[in-house]
Amino acid sequence: MPIPFPAARITAGPRGTFLRDTRAVSAVEFALLAPVMILLLVGTIAYGLLFSTHISLQQLTAEAARSSIAGLSGDERAAIVEAHVADTLPRYFLIDPERASVAVETPRTGYSEIVVRYDASAHPAYVFRGLLPLPSDQVTYSQIIRDGGLS
Repeated sequence: MPIPFPAARITAGPRGTFLRDTRAVSAVEFALLAPVMILLLVGTIAYGLLFSTHISLQQLTAEAARSSIAGLSGDERAAIVEAHVADTLPRYFLIDPERASVAVETPRTGYSEIVVRYDASAHPAYVFRGLLPLPSDQVTYSQIIRDGGLS
């Protein structure tokens, strides 16, 4: 004669029943894996936004350097670069024009260096600063161009 279920549970002992009980296994697995998966998703989104911002700043720097080639003097090149950046910067998504600066420097005779600096501390990705290892929020890109002539 088979033993009724409650009697089998009592005779097997609490430890034996606990190890064989499969109720709520999915909930426990979800509780263990969900935080890791959510962190991976958030990290992917945050780094995607950061990569987009960095690529935009790099492109802006290259465009500014190309536009400065038309200048005949250092002052004219600086004016062209500043005008180009002021005109182009608002078109870039996720870049606050108020947090960007541009400078034209002369590292050596016959060359100009266009430097774009950006303070990304207010960038949406830095909301997760404590959860994710994020790069520095001070971003600098530069391009060196020849001023002109073949000498």
